[in-house]
Amino acid sequence: MKLKTLDDPPPPPEKDRFQEELVIRPLHSGDTYASFQFRTLWDTDFFRGNKVLYYQLFPKSLGQVISKFSVSELHISFTQGYWRTMQWGQPFLPSPPGAELWEWCQDTVTDVDIAWKELTNVLSGIVCASLNFIDSTNTVQPSASFKPLGVGNGNAFSANAVLPREIVCTENLTPWKKLLPCGAKTGLAVLMNSEKVFHSSFYSQALHITPVCQVRCMYIQSSDVSWELKRTLNVVFDLHSSGQGKRGERGLSSFSIIPLSHTELSQAVLRWPGYASTI
Repeated sequence: MKLKTLDDPPPPPEKDRFQEELVIRPLHSGDTYASFQFRTLWDTDFFRGNKVLYYQLFPKSLGQVISKFSVSELHISFTQGYWRTMQWGQPFLPSPPGAELWEWCQDTVTDVDIAWKELTNVLSGIVCASLNFIDSTNTVQPSASFKPLGVGNGNAFSANAVLPREIVCTENLTPWKKLLPCGAKTGLAVLMNSEKVFHSSFYSQALHITPVCQVRCMYIQSSDVSWELKRTLNVVFDLHSSGQGKRGERGLSSFSIIPLSHTELSQAVLRWPGYASTI
């Protein structure tokens, strides 16, 4: 057995990583804001070389969507309720009521309209929503707004659609949880009680896929591209909502953070093994 010394080279970086975070903040109105964020980062290229065949932390269904439809960037949100700016301040992640979908695709796509229609039909099955009702009557191709958030989208085409009457329910949350590496069985996902979430004053879940620069080491970026998948869930609980504690395992996350802001939450007791807590 060979002992590791300081002269040995560092181990190669992981190709995919999973991180999760929960932010809890009391609002000026007395309500409580909770924001879940689950982030998967994968150092791969869906458009160069052979097709990606093996998936570990990144959902295979979304990876196949990226490859098949040459997706450069994808954003989906489902929102129930209205953000009360006068009482809660500015929204942390703004999103319109109902369902919203906007996408950037590679300039190699020959027929953008056909690809857009096929994409909405496939995503409709993945997220269990009525995205298949998106057509030319409720789709726009903005030229000045909805700029890409990722890298390498200079020559891509964009499309945006909103379904304001889309009803958000547990049928949308369940497939969203299944996109997590361990579903809702471990990690912070066990805290997302469907009954409590959908009886809140405001609820919004989103999915963001963007290409980002690879980070070789701390503060040093590479010209290679990684794919970042963010799944966010933002909830505002009113004063009369009651919560319950949960115990669970850490799961596959490399680290989990639960920041508690403001002194009002300094008395909160977190009994969650394996998690880092910051007040």
